[in-house]
Amino acid sequence: MTGRATARFALLALIAALALAVATGPAAAAQAPAAKTCPNFRVLHNDRIGAAVFPAGNYTITLEATGLDCRTGGELFARFLEDFDGNLPSPWKVSPEGSGQAAFLRGGQPGLSVRLTKKQTSGEIEKEEATNPDLGTLCRNPFTVNHTTTIRPLRFTKGQFLIYLPEGSTINCEQAVVLFQRFLGASPNLPSPWKLTSQTATFYKPASPTRSAFRIEPLSGAGRR
Repeated sequence: MTGRATARFALLALIAALALAVATGPAAAAQAPAAKTCPNFRVLHNDRIGAAVFPAGNYTITLEATGLDCRTGGELFARFLEDFDGNLPSPWKVSPEGSGQAAFLRGGQPGLSVRLTKKQTSGEIEKEEATNPDLGTLCRNPFTVNHTTTIRPLRFTKGQFLIYLPEGSTINCEQAVVLFQRFLGASPNLPSPWKLTSQTATFYKPASPTRSAFRIEPLSGAGRR
């Protein structure tokens, strides 16, 4: 092939490549998945995850990663709020963006973000019990731990804690209070057959893990203690 023919061939190939880019560029942009919003996720009490602060109220969840739907996004945010020490399960990390706003990154990539859309009023906070299908039922009165106590492997520092009853549990708030008092008194080991999931501070019996479950959370939310 002569030099002139080679140059002509290269020019034609460049023109074809540019035409293909022009033809496919808008289509490719149109196919890029748009972020999806999921409204009305309810945070039952003023909470935090590490440095991220979440006042009680309704939140909109924005899904930024592919493969997530509203149900999965709600379950993930609920799971993060359940975390006892503020350290989210790998590869998730929280990035605070101000009160009531945060992004959750998955391995450094966008995953989902949350934003407060309606703050809960004092009247709503004072209801007997509050319920969220993803978080369970929040018992009204905080439980006071009078001195720092270890229930292996967790340490419950002196202060106030909330009691949650996960969906499906048949334990009521009064029973959960009595049980938690018993467990603190038996420190540092749990009485048989009870077990403790340390990531979420959930107590349960292995024979009926759903029906027997209740969860403890610091009143100030998840963070280092």
